[in-house]
Amino acid sequence: MGRFGPTKRKIPVPKRHGVRDPLKRLAEKEAAIKDKINNPPKEHDVQEVSNSFKRFIQLKEKANNDAGYTRQRDRPKISIGKTVVQKQAKETESSFLLRATTMQKEREAEVNFGVKYGVEVERDEVTGAIHIRKRKGTEVDAMLKKRLRNAKAGKDGKKGAKFREETKAKKLTLSEKRAKKKEKELEKKRREEDLLLREYQYDKVEFGEVVKGPPTLNTLPRRADKQNGAARPGSKRLLLHAMIEPQADEADDQQQTPSKKAKPAVTTKIDLKGKRKNLPVATRMKIEREQQNVIEMYRQLKKSAQSKK
Repeated sequence: MGRFGPTKRKIPVPKRHGVRDPLKRLAEKEAAIKDKINNPPKEHDVQEVSNSFKRFIQLKEKANNDAGYTRQRDRPKISIGKTVVQKQAKETESSFLLRATTMQKEREAEVNFGVKYGVEVERDEVTGAIHIRKRKGTEVDAMLKKRLRNAKAGKDGKKGAKFREETKAKKLTLSEKRAKKKEKELEKKRREEDLLLREYQYDKVEFGEVVKGPPTLNTLPRRADKQNGAARPGSKRLLLHAMIEPQADEADDQQQTPSKKAKPAVTTKIDLKGKRKNLPVATRMKIEREQQNVIEMYRQLKKSAQSKK
C-alpha cells in the first residue's frame, strides 16, 4: 500500500455463472455442432434453401391460389341521393359520367312528379322497381284547407271573411285581467323608481359655484299644511326673541289678527264696448294704458307751449 492509499485500482468485472466443468462444456459444444460437421448432403447436386425463403414461396403460392388475396383497385363512385353509382370494370370515363348524368336526370324527374301530384316515388336500388305512394299531408296544407273552408262558410262573401277567426280578439278571463292590471301597476312603479334614481344620480355643479353653507328651504311643499300646534325643532320662538324684537312680534300679531275695518279692494271696470270687446282682457288693458300715456304726453306738450307764450 502506498503512502496515500492502494497503488492498484480494482476494476469491477461481471461474474461468469456458466458451467465450470470443462468436460460438460465440451459436451455442450459438440451437441450444438453435430449437425454441421461430418454430415454430407444426401444428394450431391442439391442444396437446401433457407427457412425464410421457404416462407416466401408459401406466401406466393397462397396469393396466386386464394381469391381473397387478389387486390382490387378502388373504382370511382358518385352518390346521387340514396343511390351510389360505381364505375364498372373496363368502362370508360365518358360512359361512366354519361350513365351518372342520366340517373341524376331521372331522379330529378321523379322528385318533380312527386311535388306536382302530391305523391312519393320510391325506387328499389337492387331491382330498379318504382313504387308510388300517397304523401302525408303537412301542417301548412291543413292550415290552407282550413282557411279555404272558413272563406267558403262566410256569409258576407268579402275578403275579410277569410281571416274572421284570426281577427277575433281573445276574451280575457277575470284572473287574466287582474294579472294584466297588476303587471301594469308594477311597470308604472318601476318607471317612477327609475326616474327618481335618474334624478338623484348626478350632482350638477355649475362652474365657479361657491358653497358657504347648506341650503335653506323657505317654501313649503305644495300640499303641506301650515304649522299648527307645537313648533318644530329649530323654529320655536323664545322669550329672548320677544325682548329683542318687540316690534316685529307686534307686526306679526297684527298680520295674524285680521282687521275688521279692512275695505275690500276696488275693482276697476273694463269697458267691453267698441272694437276692443273681442280682445283679451290683458291686451285691452295694455292698449288702454298706452292710450293714457299718449294723452298725458299731449297735455304736457300743450302746457309747455302755453308757458313759452
